[in-house]
Amino acid sequence: MSRQTQQDDRWLTGYRRIAVMILLMVIVATLVRSYQVHREEAQQLALTLLGEQFAERAQRLHGLWLDERRPDTLHSAGQGWQFDERGWPLGLVPLQSPSENCRQLWLTLVGETDGGMPPLQVLARPDGSGCEMGWDGYWLIYQFSDGRVMKKP
Repeated sequence: MSRQTQQDDRWLTGYRRIAVMILLMVIVATLVRSYQVHREEAQQLALTLLGEQFAERAQRLHGLWLDERRPDTLHSAGQGWQFDERGWPLGLVPLQSPSENCRQLWLTLVGETDGGMPPLQVLARPDGSGCEMGWDGYWLIYQFSDGRVMKKP
């Protein structure tokens, strides 16, 4: 084998390695991006399901409130609940700041979220009409007017 052929083989081997490395980097980047997209979708779905659970439990409290003849405060499951005039839970007795009431309401009805989700923020709505729960660009709204939980537009 000539010296030129050996040198050409070395260059060709080097080019092949570079091509393989680039291909592997593209595959890894594609997998990472796909993981991020699916993780965000899974987190949004998890929050939506937790929101449905929150709404169901608030509805149960509303039903108890109606059964008990619409008291201002209802004691259930070892907790004192404060309701608005329409019978939707506002928070635990004694009431605190609006955001703290919303946070306590979420924690009592749903509990802590697991470690696979970003830290959940629970805030009172600026107009005082309910609570907002979520993170980044995905938020749910609990409305005191009718007990609905829906995605924030």
